Amino acid sequence: MPSTPLSPPFALRRRHVIGGALAAATVALWPWTPAFPVEGGAQTTFLTLSQLLTGRDTLDPTLGRRLLEALQASDTSFDQHATDLLDLLQTRKVLLPNLPALLTAEKPPFAALPSQVMAAWYLGVVGDGPQARVVAFEHALNAATVSDKLRPPTYAYGAPGSWSANPNT
Repeated sequence: MPSTPLSPPFALRRRHVIGGALAAATVALWPWTPAFPVEGGAQTTFLTLSQLLTGRDTLDPTLGRRLLEALQASDTSFDQHATDLLDLLQTRKVLLPNLPALLTAEKPPFAALPSQVMAAWYLGVVGDGPQARVVAFEHALNAATVSDKLRPPTYAYGAPGSWSANPNT
């Protein structure tokens, strides 16, 4: 005697309900972050200025926020100087090789700003001397530039403890 199915072929089963509930809970609890900066103001100004100075179309906004916070902590007038420099770059279309001479002659208060921003992005360090603060190492642009061939130094890439064995034995 042929058996007849008790439910239609696409019936809702308990495992589907549980799977759907788990998926809904995961989506509801996931810490969503947008892929673009939403703070506006200083963050947007800093990322735009950084793109002009580094010549890169895309920069990590999370790292940018951390660099900006460190630069703001090291210089209370950083936001105003960054806004002024961005306005100067956008209105006068200054070529980057000519920028240091122009800033030294016309805008001495923020002549050092481009090198501070570039050092922050490429070295991951804000400030110098005893006040220097390392914000990024592995994700700084100097490591990203050569990442296809080189890895940042001081990282052990073997199994845990592999560095402790004598390689000659």
